[in-house]
Amino acid sequence: MKTLHTQSILSPGVLIDKLFRLERQGRYAEALTEAKQFWNDTDTPPVLEGFSKYEAADMFLRLGALIGFDGQNNQIPDAQISSKNFLSKAHQDFIELGKTEKIVECENYLALAFWRTGEFNEVKIWIEEAFSHNLPDSHQTKLHTYVIESLVNLSLGDYQATFDLVLQIEKSFNDCGDDFLNGSFYTNVAAAYEKVGNHQKTLHNLEVARYYHQKSKHKIYLGVVENNLAQLYKLEERFQQAHLASDNATKIFKQIKDRTREGFSLDTKAQIFIHEQKFEEALQVIEKALKILAKTENKGYFVETMLTKVKALVHLDEISAATMCLFEAVEIAKVHIGEETANNLIKEFENTLREKMAVKPNREENVEKIEERAETAGKDEIVETEETDSGIALEFVLPPQLSHYDDIQVVQIQNRHLEAVGLKQDSLAIVVRETVNRGDLAAISERETEAVMCGFYDCDFGIVCLEGIESEPQLFDENEIEILGKIVGVCDALPTNGNKLFVQPLKF
Repeated sequence: MKTLHTQSILSPGVLIDKLFRLERQGRYAEALTEAKQFWNDTDTPPVLEGFSKYEAADMFLRLGALIGFDGQNNQIPDAQISSKNFLSKAHQDFIELGKTEKIVECENYLALAFWRTGEFNEVKIWIEEAFSHNLPDSHQTKLHTYVIESLVNLSLGDYQATFDLVLQIEKSFNDCGDDFLNGSFYTNVAAAYEKVGNHQKTLHNLEVARYYHQKSKHKIYLGVVENNLAQLYKLEERFQQAHLASDNATKIFKQIKDRTREGFSLDTKAQIFIHEQKFEEALQVIEKALKILAKTENKGYFVETMLTKVKALVHLDEISAATMCLFEAVEIAKVHIGEETANNLIKEFENTLREKMAVKPNREENVEKIEERAETAGKDEIVETEETDSGIALEFVLPPQLSHYDDIQVVQIQNRHLEAVGLKQDSLAIVVRETVNRGDLAAISERETEAVMCGFYDCDFGIVCLEGIESEPQLFDENEIEILGKIVGVCDALPTNGNKLFVQPLKF
């Protein structure tokens, strides 16, 4: 005789609590299965007999949230439309009931639903609505709004807003005791630091995020952490670890059937191949990613992956194909995301062309040069000589990984705002003549005073910005400064062996 397994009937309150717990663990399909005890026909709204008005509104909220998450993972057509409809009904009901906390919760999820479809103007409106209510910063629903805001800031490239948020609200997150919120918050903070090139803080925040998401048991966001670690290792040229982290992320997303993030993790792997100058391999992975992402509703991810394809094609000298791909991405961005994103795509294309056209030795040539110079200066050191104002010749001993730089300058660090990345006050920074990109550590000199300043570089509309760690940014007119170059190493100001100063490469 076969035993018949029946689903236990839960009271409305118990069921709603269970659905919320499953949602916070990323188990969306399982939660929707639980809801089938009263909602068999998902093409029509549920009939909630025995539910109070508050419980019915709460159920519509939970279902709207779950439909949005599950629809994103499983490529369900019009899922975000259904999610918005359920959330809008719950929102209106809670307004009638005067339940501020629940009103804000609905607005949080509505912002997420519009974020998934790349409609950032609507996202901003709902976030502003959520913040307009009088909830304390320590309230978990308010903290969720901050998490969503930081996610949107990442999508729009407004990283400084995230750093400002850390100073404002980090203590409230630490005090709240919610593993999901903490893990989500630190994941977004890590991603922002990664974008500006602060590897040390990126790694720290990723490790914290991983800790919290292991406790929250949210596999999706564990996968996100792995994907972000892959990006970090890529920038540090630790390619074996980068591929391993990327593959782990893809495996997790495939296991839980999150097609959108599976596709985007493949985009990460393609970017690693591009950094390795393995452009054919990158193009093969990109095509797999685009095939997946074309069936999802997140146009932001799709457009970013198309940009990765553009970069690979440029490096393969297929400029016509790259241009056609760019035009397609720009049109999609204009329709679904906004003019700013479309303009950023064009700027990234121009940067890639400049990088391609720049005369740079390839990796093999660099290795040969390093080995050749190492033979003349000793296996463990490459020496550059510079004379001080007093006529003393100082020898700067460069590690082999920096030996291919011929033209170096030395500047003294005058303040403490870069100590977190290894540039301590009064230490000497090694500056090389190399193209400085957004987020690089750079040194500049004011033309009038010849004063030298260092920091993380940014430039837009003729204004150069230098930022430190937890310090106010410094702004300069582009025409009034000279960019000395990129900072690649550091050493103590006092010789440790006669007149020798031993340089350490920067890793941050």
